[in-house]
Amino acid sequence: MLLTLSLTGPFFAVVALGFWAARKGWMPDGAVRSLNVFVFYFAMPALIIRALGRQDIAAALDGPAVVVWALAGLCAFGLAMAVMRIALSAPLAEMALAGQAASVGNIGFLALPLMLAAFGDIAAPSLAVALTIDLVLLIPLSIGLLEWSAGKSGGPRRMLAGVARGVLVNPFILAIGAGGALSLSGLTLAAPIDRFFVFLGNAAGATALFSLGVSLAARQVGGDRRAIALLVALKLIVHPGLVFVLARAFGLEPMQTGLLMIIAAMPIAGNVFVIAERYGVLVQRLSTAILVSTALGVITVSLAIMAAKG
Repeated sequence: MLLTLSLTGPFFAVVALGFWAARKGWMPDGAVRSLNVFVFYFAMPALIIRALGRQDIAAALDGPAVVVWALAGLCAFGLAMAVMRIALSAPLAEMALAGQAASVGNIGFLALPLMLAAFGDIAAPSLAVALTIDLVLLIPLSIGLLEWSAGKSGGPRRMLAGVARGVLVNPFILAIGAGGALSLSGLTLAAPIDRFFVFLGNAAGATALFSLGVSLAARQVGGDRRAIALLVALKLIVHPGLVFVLARAFGLEPMQTGLLMIIAAMPIAGNVFVIAERYGVLVQRLSTAILVSTALGVITVSLAIMAAKG
């Protein structure tokens, strides 16, 4: 356990450093946005493209991993909706956001740099599966339910078209597509381009984690403790458990099972809060749940990595 914590500790320490810098008042307004522009549009795509391009993506994805991740996410989503309705009599909008919180973790800013450092490029295909399913299935499902609940005009076609546009121009999806194409082509990056991608990609991890810490410092703490506890437990315990059960049922290899469980053990994604703010639903409770799940993620992620490494 100490060996695993020595691996995960530095990553969460950088998050804590960003949190501390923001609380000291050293990060001006707009700092998170500026950091995220660099990470989201430049550094992280370079990391993804190079990692996927060095893998046999066709062989890695020729199996039930996509089905396992999608089913686990949908089960977590549906279970969260049911629990929120039964336990808290929540309306549809709150149920939808709870479903997203329970099934979508912080992959882009936490899982990607941590897992590529811990396991190398072998983690890239599993990360690509999780990112793609989350972006094209689970997040659009949540937004669709929120739109339905709000009764927005324009009809389902307009709503679906807007979501599709957002997914297709997402830098992570574009990077996954470029990395996959590079892998399938059998080509390799020219040495100067490869060095550029290495240099740019190496900046992604620390910058993303520091930015995550800064953003967490701005979270409002408070709200219904029962709802917060349910959201955190569903994401950190139930979601990885569902992945494990389904992976065993579908006969996934131990390493692939372990990698997917680590991704599922990640804390609630920050983009859930962005959507909550946009629709004015569960704002304070989700803000607190993200903060708590990130703090507890040190434990769940470390345990998942320990299990994956045997």
